[in-house]
Amino acid sequence: MIGINQVIGSVISGCAVSCGAVLAVAGASKLYRGIRGLDDMTAIRAALRMPQRQWRLFGLIAGGTECVAGAVVCSGAYPVLGGVILATFGAVFCALLAYVLVKHVPGGCGCIRWRAAAEPATEAQTWRAMARGAMLLGVGVAYTVVSVGAANAPRPFWFGAGVAAGIAALVLLSMPGRVRTPVCHRPLWRTTHTTLRALASHEMFAAMAGSAGPFGPVARHRRTGCTDEFWFTAPAGQGSQAVVFRVHRPARSAPLAVHTTLRDPRTPGTSWPARAITVTHVLAAADSGASSSQAGKPSGQRRETL
Repeated sequence: MIGINQVIGSVISGCAVSCGAVLAVAGASKLYRGIRGLDDMTAIRAALRMPQRQWRLFGLIAGGTECVAGAVVCSGAYPVLGGVILATFGAVFCALLAYVLVKHVPGGCGCIRWRAAAEPATEAQTWRAMARGAMLLGVGVAYTVVSVGAANAPRPFWFGAGVAAGIAALVLLSMPGRVRTPVCHRPLWRTTHTTLRALASHEMFAAMAGSAGPFGPVARHRRTGCTDEFWFTAPAGQGSQAVVFRVHRPARSAPLAVHTTLRDPRTPGTSWPARAITVTHVLAAADSGASSSQAGKPSGQRRETL
């Protein structure tokens, strides 16, 4: 009979092995960049204010340490030591990345990279690198706790499930950009919210809001294939036409394609989308963005709304 504690311990052990593997890969990438002498303009280097020569030596030492630490964790020979190693590295990563985020230091993490980093201004630190460090910290603490006094070996099935879950989470957190679906290039989560915010920042939305708006706090939405439809109407008593935005993303890195039409809901055959969504926060953000852009223009130059 398998106890629940043994199942939990097996899953945590699998997650710890996946974290150790990622730690070894990160160390190998640092060793590769250091041996090749690639100029790494990362946020951590900028925060530590290291010149190229010192940063290269630091990267070689850190990379070698991470490779050894990852090998110790993956071997499973010393589970308590492996848990302490993961927790220590996770705490160090979280501290460094928190400082970078608080100080708004430009540049990427540079944790797992096989080429020279771009200029710091072209990259920005994200919450995913912080979450990856927090995952190492949490898994390390849990692995240490379940390994103290453990007498039974991990169960293969639950151990494999932990490895698969840990690798999947770490791969998603290590993606360089927003995770998108392969066909429609939509974000993997919060699809409607993200698409709506991208639409609100589009110049076509600002033009239609100025000419046919103001829009009401509730819009209608439906999805057909890779195209999203957002139906905006004026508040009650201020207009009868609906502004319909049909948006899609033709390629992963392409800007949002927006097509706009005006429809009269009273026209026979017009079918309203069934889903209603609140857009007050999106309209407020669009208005503040337009106000700030107008405030930055010199006097005598005003943007005309067509």
